[in-house]
Amino acid sequence: MEIYTLPCKIRSRDVNMFRHMRSSQLFELLQEAATDHSERLGAGVGVIRRQNLMWVLARQNVEIARMPHYGEAVTVETWPGKTVHSLYPRFYRLLDEEGEAIVNSSSIWMLVDMNERALVPSAQSGIDFSFDRRGCEISLPSPPRSFFTDKSVSFTVPFSYVDMNGHMNNTRYFDLADNLSPSALAGRDPIRILVEYSAELKLGCSYELLYGQEGDRFFLKTGGDKPLFRIVMDY
Repeated sequence: MEIYTLPCKIRSRDVNMFRHMRSSQLFELLQEAATDHSERLGAGVGVIRRQNLMWVLARQNVEIARMPHYGEAVTVETWPGKTVHSLYPRFYRLLDEEGEAIVNSSSIWMLVDMNERALVPSAQSGIDFSFDRRGCEISLPSPPRSFFTDKSVSFTVPFSYVDMNGHMNNTRYFDLADNLSPSALAGRDPIRILVEYSAELKLGCSYELLYGQEGDRFFLKTGGDKPLFRIVMDY
């Protein structure tokens, strides 16, 4: 089984005022490793674009022993799980300089038609991974079971948040979360993050964000009966 590794050093642009990696930058690092690995596996952007497809993240679960800090050298490990119809599991570990795992993550990706914005099963795309588990994977993400919000704010998607798929990139949601979370503003790092993306946020569109904190748990989602995304962050 091929495991992709991506070494990097935490730079000033990666950290917050407390010199710890920002949540959005952690997700960006994991995303870049997954993107690079998909290229090596023959399922990169150049390949799937010929079928008018794009990779879309559906859910992600992250467990954090500690956040990396400014100047630290870390290494991302990532590998896919076994494809199940239209769902593509992927796993990650972030290792410190001693090789200790300080972050573990699991995610579920999907292939989506760029015009129809509809799921494309592996039988149709021809992209199918059959990797065995390593034994160190954390559980795949499940939808959040409960939610508490008592505040709201309006948000309009800016140009700088939109990626090459034409929607707000999944990593930018955590800039929203950190800006609204009392724990983040107090300098506390999350120990677990669960996110579910149900639909895309589009350039120039405005959305009502509902959020709240209950004990050490912060919640953020869009308004309405069917939220477009939901985030739960434990501190």
